[in-house]
Amino acid sequence: MSQSGERPRVLGIVGGTGPESTIDYYRSLVATWRRRRPDGSYPRVIIDSIEAGRVFRNLGERNFAAIGHDLGAALAELAAAGCQRAMLASNASHLAFEQIDPPPSVPLIHIVDVTRDAARAAGHQRLGLLGTTFIATSNLYPDRFAPLGIAVVGPRPNEQAMLHEIYFDELVQGVIRAESRDALVALIAKMHDRDAIDGVILGGTELALILTEPTYGGIPILNTAQIQVEAAVDWLLGS
Repeated sequence: MSQSGERPRVLGIVGGTGPESTIDYYRSLVATWRRRRPDGSYPRVIIDSIEAGRVFRNLGERNFAAIGHDLGAALAELAAAGCQRAMLASNASHLAFEQIDPPPSVPLIHIVDVTRDAARAAGHQRLGLLGTTFIATSNLYPDRFAPLGIAVVGPRPNEQAMLHEIYFDELVQGVIRAESRDALVALIAKMHDRDAIDGVILGGTELALILTEPTYGGIPILNTAQIQVEAAVDWLLGS
């Protein structure tokens, strides 16, 4: 219960894409709540874990309507369970955001929009984007950042192929390798020198499992999962 005794807010999370980052979301949500409300209480949250294998296959086929159907069913379940707000714990799931079916009956915290707002607040003007090829070949980030005058640039094709392989062959499976972290940090440094970026967006929630520092080589990291969690805790605390 809140301090004034009213019914507590309940957050819904559509997780499972992938499972490792969904676990990290819950841990981050609890840690962020406890940091901001150190009174021994915990947030109210319900997680609906959808079948990631089907979502990944549909991403590969660009079948966003099918993904939207899976998301819509999960969001309806969360609303029926009493959630008053929800979020998709995945960047790639947001590619189907406009095709969620049935349309969500509760407001959603959009991972790209809250990251854009954080980037604006931090004064970024040119950001590198790391994520799966699904994200890198889409306009999801550029289209939402451009109206604020923030440019978004991705890796070169061979670099993107390496990143995608690390993502699905390792991170989604819960495998964290030091050599892969070194390769990603080297890529960030290369993009800084070559593309004049002033920060990096982790456009895949599993990337936060391997790139855990706030900066690398002095280059700020925008952890989209944590930014979304902070926005969720803002709402949970009524701020």
